[in-house]
Amino acid sequence: MTPSTPFLFRVCYSDTDAAGFVHHARYLEIFERSRTEWLHKNGLNPLKLVEEFSIVLPIRELTMNFHKPGRLDDLLLIEQVIENRGRTQVAIKQTAKRIHSSENPADPELIASALIHIVCVDFQNLKPRGLPDWLFPSQRLDL
Repeated sequence: MTPSTPFLFRVCYSDTDAAGFVHHARYLEIFERSRTEWLHKNGLNPLKLVEEFSIVLPIRELTMNFHKPGRLDDLLLIEQVIENRGRTQVAIKQTAKRIHSSENPADPELIASALIHIVCVDFQNLKPRGLPDWLFPSQRLDL
């Protein structure tokens, strides 16, 4: 599968806390949506992975860092890069960066980042399984 365009996310009221900042837990959902969108843009989806290939891709471990507060109505550029790929696991670094315009995303400001370890698991027996080569043909994932 080929890399796709970055994933854009507009912060709305339901993403923020009482202070008007993006709630820390929302970044997990935003990052998950970007990975799901990447699958869809490449002709896949979580159901297809299960039904046709009998695999699921659960998160085994994650580390998050919050660099600056995200705010209501921010436009976030979500990117991801493969940091390490093993036989059954892949480590993906995802970032959320504030941009001022989708037409000109120059000088994005880093808001949050995560290192997410995903393991490929056989859907039937829930044991680790080798990552299919067709899933990550390059060592870089752009959303």
